[in-house]
Amino acid sequence: MPLRINAIAAILLCLVLVSGCAGLQHRPPPSIDQIVEMAKAGRPAEEIIRELQETRAVYPLTASQIVRLHEQGVPDAVLDYMQNAYADSLRWEARAQYQGAYWWHDCLYCYHRPVIVMPR
Repeated sequence: MPLRINAIAAILLCLVLVSGCAGLQHRPPPSIDQIVEMAKAGRPAEEIIRELQETRAVYPLTASQIVRLHEQGVPDAVLDYMQNAYADSLRWEARAQYQGAYWWHDCLYCYHRPVIVMPR
């Protein structure tokens, strides 16, 4: 009988752990093409930025890519946000490398790493 209770407890523990990990999943960030489509569809800059924030998207864009996106109608506020998010991600990585010697700075629940999207 104690073996059965231990087995049930182990199964319940596994279920709790698995259900906790499900909350960590995020939808994929929009591609550059999708951002252009949102802008062309007339979505306000605030909505596009909110989408980028929710997906923690970071885009390492070159100056020519930013100019091209501007020419395709992506609002300046969105482009500014994309540049700032990339700069913030670089600072985050530098801080993580500097503080990596301390175990609590690597805690997955403490920091949410940005999702870097490489443009095509």
